[in-house]
This record gives sequence, C-alpha cells and structure tokens, in this order.
Amino acid sequence: MAHQDTKADIQKILDNDKLSISERIEKLETMRENARAEMRAGSESAMVDDNEIGDDLKLLDQTLEDLAAEPVSIEDTGAATL
Repeated sequence: MAHQDTKADIQKILDNDKLSISERIEKLETMRENARAEMRAGSESAMVDDNEIGDDLKLLDQTLEDLAAEPVSIEDTGAATL
C-alpha cells in the first residue's frame, strides 16, 4: 500500500459521517493490523523496503491517538515482535 493511498484511505474514513467514532476506530485498527502484517512479512524478505509501511503505521497510530483510541499492539498481547 503506497503511503499516499494510506493517507487518502484514512481521510475517507475520517470524512465518512455515516460512521460512528467507534466504527472509524475499528476500520483504522484493521488497516493498522494489515500494515503490521505486511511489515512482518516484509521483514522476512531482504527484497522488501518497509520504510513506507513504517510511515503508514506511524500515520495510523497518530490518527488513532487523535481519535482517543488506544491501538492494540501485538507487543502488548504476545511474544511476536518485528
């Protein structure tokens, strides 16, 4: 997922007045989980540059923080780390 696409996707979620705050948070957390999975998979391949994914994660974390959500971290619930 390109960084600009992530920004646009986040903005679409935030601008969607049909979604409640909790629904927005849920969608953003799903995006975050997908980005983490992509980063984890990329870390297993030397041919993948995960800088953009890291930027996406930071952007998603900041957006979730702005919505007063506490993103669930894999580090909080398990032994798996990047």
